[in-house]
Amino acid sequence: MQVLDTVGDKGLEAVGSNCPLLEELRVFPADPFDEEIIHGVTEAGFVAVSYGCRRLHYVLYFCRQMTNAAVATIVRNCPDFTHFRLCIMNPGQPDYLTNEPMDEAFGAVVRTCTKLQRLSVSGLLTDLTFEYIGQYAKNLETLSVAFAGSSDRGMQCVLEGCPKLRKLEIRDCPFGNAALLSGLEKYESMRSLWMSACNVTMNGCRLLAREMPRLNVEVMKEDGSDDSQADKVYVYRSVAGPRRDAPPCVLTLSGL
Repeated sequence: MQVLDTVGDKGLEAVGSNCPLLEELRVFPADPFDEEIIHGVTEAGFVAVSYGCRRLHYVLYFCRQMTNAAVATIVRNCPDFTHFRLCIMNPGQPDYLTNEPMDEAFGAVVRTCTKLQRLSVSGLLTDLTFEYIGQYAKNLETLSVAFAGSSDRGMQCVLEGCPKLRKLEIRDCPFGNAALLSGLEKYESMRSLWMSACNVTMNGCRLLAREMPRLNVEVMKEDGSDDSQADKVYVYRSVAGPRRDAPPCVLTLSGL
């Protein structure tokens, strides 16, 4: 099922009451840029679906607010999630009832959903979330992160603890060179790493390319940006080697 958030919590309650065989749910924002939203969904709608749709294993849920307790209830009701993509639309928003980080919510997801393959995290998150992911998400293949984490330790925990990780997407996080270089042995078994608006520098990227010459390390620079900073970094492995069709804004560091 795919719906817009104009369905509201009442609409999702109807889904929970009438769709016991539902396996996949996607709830998209009708207007993600409207700051005076008069509609939308909350944790209540998601919880209602989880009570009535116990076969649910794929969710993409855009919402305005969420709580740790609600997520814990959802995964307890639906422990077979393979894809759990929660997008709290205000970056860095905590549990709106307790004002605590959303660490325990995603801790509950990775502890309970042992089949989890794809995870997207959002809300106010510290490195504790990534410690939980590294400790429990042993089947995780794709992780998407934005506006989260406290230090390099967060990314390091994921790279050290998730043996099946294939794709890692990170934006607007405090991870820097130490985090990037902690994956030297991991990247060759991964499909790709994407980092944007993080604390990675050109020197860090050059060191990665030098240490791992079989990787393709690409840096995309923005006009007027600091020459020492790597604005966007794309790391991947290809049997064809570095691509030859990169536009001028892409600097290829592989083998340099």
